[in-house]
Amino acid sequence: MADHETTWGDHPRTTVRLRPGERVTLCRCFQSKNFPFCDGSHREVAGRGPVTVVVLQEEPSGSRGVI
Repeated sequence: MADHETTWGDHPRTTVRLRPGERVTLCRCFQSKNFPFCDGSHREVAGRGPVTVVVLQEEPSGSRGVI
């Protein structure tokens, strides 16, 4: 599972560290009991669904490795 750290201030800030080939679905509704990862709670809340992040096994040719 991905390593993560969330700091709570005026707005939550989460850093997620992924390994090559890893895939995670991140919560955007802030209702997940497994935050920052999605647990499906967005189905009960109108608004934002999750976002899925996939780390490629290898960088595409020409990529600088920064998004």
